[in-house]
Amino acid sequence: MTMIETRGLTKEYGDVTAVTEVDLTVDRGDIHGFVGHNGAGKTTTMQMLTGLVTPTRGEAYIGGEPAGTRAATKKIGYAPQDPAFYESMTGRDYLTYMGELSAVDGSTRERADELLTRLNLTDAADQAVEGYSGGMLRRLAVGQAMLGDPELLILDEPTAALDPEGRAMIIDALESLTDEGTTIFVSSHVLTELEQFIDTVTFLKEGQVVTSGPLTEVLSDTGIERFVVDASDNDRAARLLATHESVDEVDRNDDGAVVVRTDDPEGFAVALPQALSDATLGLYSVDREGGLEERFLDILDDGGED
Repeated sequence: MTMIETRGLTKEYGDVTAVTEVDLTVDRGDIHGFVGHNGAGKTTTMQMLTGLVTPTRGEAYIGGEPAGTRAATKKIGYAPQDPAFYESMTGRDYLTYMGELSAVDGSTRERADELLTRLNLTDAADQAVEGYSGGMLRRLAVGQAMLGDPELLILDEPTAALDPEGRAMIIDALESLTDEGTTIFVSSHVLTELEQFIDTVTFLKEGQVVTSGPLTEVLSDTGIERFVVDASDNDRAARLLATHESVDEVDRNDDGAVVVRTDDPEGFAVALPQALSDATLGLYSVDREGGLEERFLDILDDGGED
């Protein structure tokens, strides 16, 4: 069943078009990654889904209900990129108050305490929000979005300003929510992290959808991957690998290692040790890269067309 569906969703601000003809489909229970450069239109699209911004034209539906209607809004928990708080309140009082405003079922205080524990904010529960760090505020915003057990969570850069422990905590919470049937629509600039837990992904470039679908299919669109090779003589290794039939491009990184782009990663991985050995070169290490970040860079370079 579909949780998010948009048809020709467009937003114009005078002569500036922020989002153009966006068609999206996100199934219930999926974690959907929404990826694009700064200014690509991600936040505007999210705001149209929540009803905070009215489309210039096009349609959006949340669980079958028109976006912006009360029926649709009740299904959504939203954490914006730059959340605002009542800073004189404590974290516990803030979540309790927001739960009461949202008419959360049951005890709002108990729900607030549950979320504070889940997001490792219990020790700061009775501190004023104005004393929270950026990472703590980010976790508090995600907790607010989760207050009403929404069917859909829309999260704009939820792990920004978080340390590795904080990011892991957010990701664990999101994954547990999908086990309970929650749909999550999330943007993040930490693409290597995002690809570890999303099911589907959309790439947005200059307000338009470039590609969208299951993560495995989107990543296989180019088949290009990178290997970082450190050999006993990287100058010779770079010249050698540039002649290999499966290699598209050879470069060097800041550490002097050889960076190889290939459209035959499996073949290259098998051939590499022997090729270096035949040239009397030692292989110190090899790291295989690629994935969502590599695909994103390809899209920025050429619009995603192969």
